[in-house]
Amino acid sequence: MKKCFFLLTGLLLPVLSYCQSPDTAKHKKFLTTSPFLGGVNVTDIVTPVKVNNNTITTQQPIVDIGVPVYKDFSSVNSVLVKTGVRYRGLFLSNEEKIGENAFHSVTVPLLLNYSLSRAKTISFIGLATAGSDFKRGIEANDILYTLGVRIGFRSSKSFKWGVTLVYTRNYSGQFLLPLPDFDWTINDNWNFTAVLPSRASLKRRLSSSQSLGVTMAIDGSMYRLNTNEQPQYLHLRQNSAGLLYDFTLGRRWKFTAVAGHTFMQRLETFNMDQKVPFEGFAKLNDRVANISYKQNSFIFQGGLSYQF
Repeated sequence: MKKCFFLLTGLLLPVLSYCQSPDTAKHKKFLTTSPFLGGVNVTDIVTPVKVNNNTITTQQPIVDIGVPVYKDFSSVNSVLVKTGVRYRGLFLSNEEKIGENAFHSVTVPLLLNYSLSRAKTISFIGLATAGSDFKRGIEANDILYTLGVRIGFRSSKSFKWGVTLVYTRNYSGQFLLPLPDFDWTINDNWNFTAVLPSRASLKRRLSSSQSLGVTMAIDGSMYRLNTNEQPQYLHLRQNSAGLLYDFTLGRRWKFTAVAGHTFMQRLETFNMDQKVPFEGFAKLNDRVANISYKQNSFIFQGGLSYQF
């Protein structure tokens, strides 16, 4: 059951990152200038997986673009509408069984954030994702949907938290999950953020522009596989932990690096009928894989972001 929950929360990280947009209700006074609400984030994740005498390398380039399309901060009940696009790729080197080595996905998100008061917000989030090897056209059944509602609270100047209720439909089935998140500035040097149980980071401020810490993340992605006559999908799961380094240049640029190791990693293919019903959440790990790599490995991640 625990592994199943990790499986799903990894797929929901794009939703949760949109839920945790800047909280415009946290200020004691009304905003006269807008914070940075949009941005571009480019990330590359590399994992060299040793299988027998062969090393399979997975590379995942990710590009996130967020753009505010409407904002009104003139009263306590501030409003923010935001959209954008996310590209995520999966490229396999030295892998011969799956039959394809390049996969792509495109996600279109939509966020509506409304401040109920100076200490409470509500957010509505929707995402539509198409992921495939694109050897054939995308059909309606290939669109994966996610809908979420988050209630956020600011308990104090240094602590805010929220709970997101998420519904998702993907190749493995349909699910409804509650996911809590936290942002805690412990003191001037320490900060803790988490979306449980899928992501958590504890960072120490080294200087005004640098921080060092530890992080854990549960990540995942799905793609339609069209190589064989039998309809299939590919599912990548990576649960990892490691060291995190942040470097901020000015107010807009930020560089992030992570070096760690996976403690659960699976690259698997399934027939399209390998899914569970809505009430069969605990049976996710009973799916029968056609091809399965379960070896752990080192994981390296670098990212560069620009806010506007």
